[in-house]
Amino acid sequence: MYADQIAGDTPQARADEARRLFMAPILQSWMRAHAQTARPTPAQRADIEAAIKRYADCSGSGYQLPEDPVQRVMVVDMLAGNIALQRRLYDEFGGGRLLFQQAGVEAFDAARVMLERTESEGHLTFNDREIRASAYDYWTRDHGAFMITEPAKIAEALDVTSMIARCPTT
Repeated sequence: MYADQIAGDTPQARADEARRLFMAPILQSWMRAHAQTARPTPAQRADIEAAIKRYADCSGSGYQLPEDPVQRVMVVDMLAGNIALQRRLYDEFGGGRLLFQQAGVEAFDAARVMLERTESEGHLTFNDREIRASAYDYWTRDHGAFMITEPAKIAEALDVTSMIARCPTT
């Protein structure tokens, strides 16, 4: 990728495009390389299925996982896969803060460490400081209340059953 491929009418749009061009492929490659290891174990899958059933029962939602065993495994693996990948990224690259996103949590600081390590190993090179700053803008701007910093909340967010709503206990 080259800097002349960065499009956008505003500095923020250009920063988002720089991240998409330079950083996203590295993160996606890492995710693909570790996808198989992020599949839940049979015990984790059973825990997730039980948590979904408990929530469906206490909430009255009536949600049920698919009856077909292959589809059931696919749904549970999809639900748990991203969290497991984020947990691995978090553990492998020094932890730090998480960022809450629509699709779940993101190992925010760990992703930046991984990208910086990739850069220091020569697999990512910036010849222009402004382009580098734009590519890393996502990790330097304020994400406000969406940042998770408390260890207990981080542990909960990286639990494979955390994407399942919990019914209030009385």
